[in-house]
Amino acid sequence: MCGICGAVTSTDVPLRQTVVAMNEAQAHRGPDGEGYYLDGMASGVVYAKSDALDQPTTCALGHRRLAIIDPAGGAQPMLSEDGRVVALLNGEIYNFRELRTELEQEGCCFQTDSDTEVLIHLHRQNPDHPARWLARLNGIFAIAIWDRVQRRLLLARDHYGVKPLHYAQHEARFLFASEIKALLAAGVRSRLNRSALHAFMNIRYVPGTQTLFEGVKRLPPAHFAWVKDGQMTEMQRFYTLPLAGAAACDSRDAACAAVAAAFDRAVERQLVSDVPVGMALSGGLDSSMIVAAASRAYREGADLRTADRILRTFTLGFNEPTDENEDARIVADHFGTEHHDTRLDANPLTGAADVIRAVEEPKINMIQGYALARFVRPHVKVIFGGLGGDELFAGYDIHRFCNTLGRLHNGTPRWLQRGLLGPSGRLLWQLQSRSGVLRTEHYRIGAQIALAAGDRAQFYTRLRNAWDYDDGMYDRIYADPDTFRALPRTGSYFEPLFSGKGSYLDDVLRVEFQTKMVNDFLVNEDRVTSAHGVEGRVPFLDRDLVELAFQLPGHWKMKGRETKTLWKDSVGEVLPSRIRQKKKHGFTFSSYHQWEKDLRDAVGRELTQEWCAGTGIFSHDFVASLLEYPPHENLRWHYFTAWMMVGVKQWMDVFDVEV
Repeated sequence: MCGICGAVTSTDVPLRQTVVAMNEAQAHRGPDGEGYYLDGMASGVVYAKSDALDQPTTCALGHRRLAIIDPAGGAQPMLSEDGRVVALLNGEIYNFRELRTELEQEGCCFQTDSDTEVLIHLHRQNPDHPARWLARLNGIFAIAIWDRVQRRLLLARDHYGVKPLHYAQHEARFLFASEIKALLAAGVRSRLNRSALHAFMNIRYVPGTQTLFEGVKRLPPAHFAWVKDGQMTEMQRFYTLPLAGAAACDSRDAACAAVAAAFDRAVERQLVSDVPVGMALSGGLDSSMIVAAASRAYREGADLRTADRILRTFTLGFNEPTDENEDARIVADHFGTEHHDTRLDANPLTGAADVIRAVEEPKINMIQGYALARFVRPHVKVIFGGLGGDELFAGYDIHRFCNTLGRLHNGTPRWLQRGLLGPSGRLLWQLQSRSGVLRTEHYRIGAQIALAAGDRAQFYTRLRNAWDYDDGMYDRIYADPDTFRALPRTGSYFEPLFSGKGSYLDDVLRVEFQTKMVNDFLVNEDRVTSAHGVEGRVPFLDRDLVELAFQLPGHWKMKGRETKTLWKDSVGEVLPSRIRQKKKHGFTFSSYHQWEKDLRDAVGRELTQEWCAGTGIFSHDFVASLLEYPPHENLRWHYFTAWMMVGVKQWMDVFDVEV
């Protein structure tokens, strides 16, 4: 984990102050060092921040380093031996040693033991065809490579979007950075993107390439782009997920064995580190299996490049009935780890502004990750997490509906959805909303999900809490509903992603992997760890394991409404039976419990009538009705919505956002 940034123009202009400001804005990502590179038409130069170098420049690059691999020799920006190519890397290339061996056999000479230098040689071999070598990488990365001769910049992002890369066009400059804060520091205006906000209020994250900041975009995963003369000139995809059955195992039993082997290899591969590593242990199946695989690798003396072989585990509780601290302790004791345990403060929202500044979005599912990263930082610089297991092997509650009710899609003609089921769902909303009984709304929501049969995107987005298929909801949520009605509905982002071929579960798993995981969970994972100078690793997103999982059919992964059956069968007897058989609990809060703690007070304090009227975004009538209504567990959607509204208000305050 590092921070990269830069600016490219068409003519030489002073860029030194710009890139220094950008680099300092994300200094938390790399507390171990910083580096800069300036390139004007006359000459390129590496410089220190204190150097008084203000000469006109075409390209300026900045880097903040968290030293994980080759701490002594891996400083960046890194130059090729002849000075023509300059490279920045945020992330890790897990197969760099294999690639380096191949390159050395082809005559390449290396000056360091860093994975960044491998990228320089790969690029030099195929300077005009980056897809040829990017597709070979197994790792988590955001890459920037400047070619001094061709005067162009290559940007690339890893296959599954683990590492971020944002960009903006500001005046005559093309700017890029790991975090949006760096772009704002370079002068990009902090303005609200209403289209992104509407999607966020529906599904609790922003899909696609947009962000909540107008004019700031993110490079999609598995893509590269060329930048020349201060403009992005081309963007291309270099990798696509395999289809189910493309080269699948010939039996389910063979698939279980292959998955287990691929997972063990993924964990072993990612244990490579020149600094101590740790494991986030929730007490659930996925994080427990990471601990089990790491324990095996250490115990069996695998050929690892590691700082030590101490197995460290870290657990965070929420002070709620679903806390899994005791289960985590069982796993830690089973594998003999050096275990560390903590719990959140009783009122975690008191620190929400700090978390929002780190994440750059008003998320409601990031406080816990932020607290965990802060807890582990005194002990390790690398933390493993279980993100990706549910997306690969169908582990979420919504997958139960996708695997059962999802079969309705193939038997429901489009005309029936448009002519009867869709109108029935909208009528149901009108009837229920007139009653004014909030605690019955979750029954209406469930019925509307079923009535979305035949519309794959609507069915999925309703499962993910989208409400903008009901026109009256705009009046409930927004102070100026007509402005938001003119924006694309949330389902429009997802309609092109549903193939309509094969099982609905297969479709949903592919969609979730490329949308919610990338733009929600991985955003959180990156920001909360980087805020504390920690690198997060996600072995479930190892390329070999991901490709194997997506070749396996969905009906192998679930049995009826039982989730993750293939993964559970792959695990075997490695874990204690209590852990193998336990019900899944997400690493998140209950909105109802949070309402009872400090959410209700925060809503009343932050979402005042004056603020709602002044910004013209949210309807205060919704806020007032919720504050007056007796608390009830069935109001989970309402509490989450109010929580997001509070987050938006705090986000606007933190970043001084213009409406």
